[in-house]
Amino acid sequence: MMSTTLLDELLTEARPIWEAMTAHPFLRELATGRLPRERFDFWVQQDYRFVQDGLRFLALLIARAPDEELRRGLLDAAVAFRNELTIFEDYARQRGLQLEVEPTPVCLGYTSFLLATAATGSLGETLAVLWGAEKAYYDAWSTVRQALGLAEPYARWIENWTSPQFAAWVDWLGAQLVRWSSSAEYPALRRAFLATARYEYLFWDMVYTGTTWPI
Repeated sequence: MMSTTLLDELLTEARPIWEAMTAHPFLRELATGRLPRERFDFWVQQDYRFVQDGLRFLALLIARAPDEELRRGLLDAAVAFRNELTIFEDYARQRGLQLEVEPTPVCLGYTSFLLATAATGSLGETLAVLWGAEKAYYDAWSTVRQALGLAEPYARWIENWTSPQFAAWVDWLGAQLVRWSSSAEYPALRRAFLATARYEYLFWDMVYTGTTWPI
């Protein structure tokens, strides 16, 4: 069993991309009220697609969970993911925004990476990816909350990913990653976590620049 320093080691090794991700112009402009609404709408469309596939990822992970503690925690997470979809859907109705859109190359690449890891990676690798993705959103949206509080029209998003309940979920996931990993897996865990951090950065960059398929 690895010590909890595993989590610190993963974050330390990913620090350059992690800091770039949490300080991305999308988040800075969102926090200062300068982000164009069409860029936020584009994020809503693509993140909605991401969460839909995130539920599939969780289903694969639940199916292979080796004990009841992990299984129940992931089942609770699946409910939370479904609630996130409701936030997207409510916003889309208010904005008259279409949610059934084609995923961009980055969105498709990220969700394909998630699903492939859940299907063929070790349990430790899969938990490293999930913890990385959720920790990334906690840290990213916390930077927004520090500047913006729970201001509208973004209050539901900010609260969802910075609440004490979400913080506890991220901590629980980290504990599960430590619990179900071995020291022999460290190189694979590092690769999985670093790839997740890179995709998180690329996702913010994609929605900020409006990058989609060239043709």
